[in-house]
Amino acid sequence: MLNLLNASAATVKDHAADNTVVVSPHHVSIAAGAGAADIISVAGYPTGRHHTLIKASEARLAIQSGASEVWVSLDETVTDANAVLSELIAIREACPDPARLGLIVPDAPLADATLNAAHQAGYQRLIVRSCEAADRAESGAGEEGMKKGPALAAATLPVLEFPAALV
Repeated sequence: MLNLLNASAATVKDHAADNTVVVSPHHVSIAAGAGAADIISVAGYPTGRHHTLIKASEARLAIQSGASEVWVSLDETVTDANAVLSELIAIREACPDPARLGLIVPDAPLADATLNAAHQAGYQRLIVRSCEAADRAESGAGEEGMKKGPALAAATLPVLEFPAALV
């Protein structure tokens, strides 16, 4: 999996062919045109402080442009479980099945309410974002090397590490 979030359009075009790529919503069509095997995009990345409708629009644009999966960033300062659930449901409604959705979580203990909200809203996976995860990805260590806090260890959804950036 290649992380091309910070890559130029030319770099996406050059590296996407036959690869699974993570790209910005505006680069999905470029990756699709270059023959990417699987395209993952992001919504609300990196801070999650975008308005819910903006995130839903980014996610829907990505799916309509050829992405098969969208990873969503939440605002880490939002502590109201109902607000989190509402946002995740709004994004799921913008991207109905068979579109896959993942929730980007910080490398820190995560509230059970957030994990439950992701499951209730129909998200298929959790993605852990951390510098340590990026270091392990570069060294070749996979999910088995990831240290999960109690909430992530008990998660009912699959947990992936956020891939290190290619460029």
